[in-house]
Amino acid sequence: MPQNPEAVFACYREQCRKPDEIFAATPLSATPRGRHPGPIGDETTDLRGVVLHVIEETARHAGHLDVARELLDGRTGLGPR
Repeated sequence: MPQNPEAVFACYREQCRKPDEIFAATPLSATPRGRHPGPIGDETTDLRGVVLHVIEETARHAGHLDVARELLDGRTGLGPR
């Protein structure tokens, strides 16, 4: 079901609220309570690794959206060509 942009952004902000609280209250050297399955579990040995993984995933998916948008209208991150 399509939603208006305000509702989508409100949902995103709400989903970010709890992790932001955890990140603010937890040292970056803290070890995770659980373990991610597969190889990424070996790389995320502290909160710093978890935060870096979240940044990488966000950048990757933002890039995917940028490619889809570019295919629609031909514009790149640097503007029209």
